[in-house]
Amino acid sequence: MHDIFTLASYEPKTFADFRVHHMVLYPRAWESYSFPLKLAWGVVPFRADHINDVPDNQKGVYSFVVEPGIADHPKCAYLLYIGQTTRSFRVRFQEYLRDEAAGIDGRRAHVSGMLCKWKGYLSFCFAHVDDDSDIEAVEDALLSAYLPPANIELPGKLRQKMQFVMGV
Repeated sequence: MHDIFTLASYEPKTFADFRVHHMVLYPRAWESYSFPLKLAWGVVPFRADHINDVPDNQKGVYSFVVEPGIADHPKCAYLLYIGQTTRSFRVRFQEYLRDEAAGIDGRRAHVSGMLCKWKGYLSFCFAHVDDDSDIEAVEDALLSAYLPPANIELPGKLRQKMQFVMGV
């Protein structure tokens, strides 16, 4: 058996460098998700060589999911971040590639940190939403159900509850 701290490829200074803060798995939030719009998700690896696999004529909601890919396990993934865009998914994907390249000096350290920390293991998932007026509502519903750990902004009432529960 190998100790992760003795592996030659290990670069972070501590195991905490890989820790996801405030991962909340809350079945009641999952059960209360309701939005009349059915979402059809596309998934691409988050890598520059997959930019052409991302639609350049669609907008809507998206997420980042980290997948270890160990032993061909069929269901091991962690949703880390949810966002929305009224521009094309491809434009948004390109912006995230720039954030990744900027590293922790990027414009949003929490996002750049996520992209760098899980580099090579992230998938970019996207679901087209036709009506711009629905996009924010869909994002809010997904944020409220999933409570993704890399999102620092949550819908109003939920943000207040989470701040109370987490003591932040």
